[in-house]
Amino acid sequence: MQHQHPTFEDIVTKRRPVEVIAEDDAHLAFLSPTPYRPGHIVVATKKVVPYLYDLSADEHARLWSFVRQVAVLQKERLGCERVCTGVIGWVVRHVHVHLVPTDADGQYPGLPGVVAEEGELRRLGELLRQK
Repeated sequence: MQHQHPTFEDIVTKRRPVEVIAEDDAHLAFLSPTPYRPGHIVVATKKVVPYLYDLSADEHARLWSFVRQVAVLQKERLGCERVCTGVIGWVVRHVHVHLVPTDADGQYPGLPGVVAEEGELRRLGELLRQK
C-alpha cells in the first residue's frame, strides 16, 4: 500500500498530526515530514490560497513577517549558518514556504539556468519596464 502524504489543508486544520514549531491565527510552521535536511520547516497559510501572489498585500506581508520569526528561531536554535528559503508554487496548490537550515553552499538546491541568448535580457527588460 502506497503511503499518501497529508495535504497542507489536512495539516493546518489538524486532521493530520505534524510536529508544530510555531503558529499564529493565519500560519502554521511545522517540521517537514520529508525534509531536505534535518530541521527543514514548512510554513503554510491556514487559509487555502493556491498561489503566493493571490494573497492580499496585508496577508503577504504577514506571511513574510511570520516566516522571518520562524527562520530567526530556527537559525538560533539549530546553530546553522543560514536558513535557505524556497517558494516554488507549482505542484502544491497551497501557499507555503520552505525553510532549510544550511551550513555550506550546495546543501540546498540552487536555480540552475542557462546563459541567456544575446538580446534576450534586453528584450525582457524592456517588456517588464513598460508602463
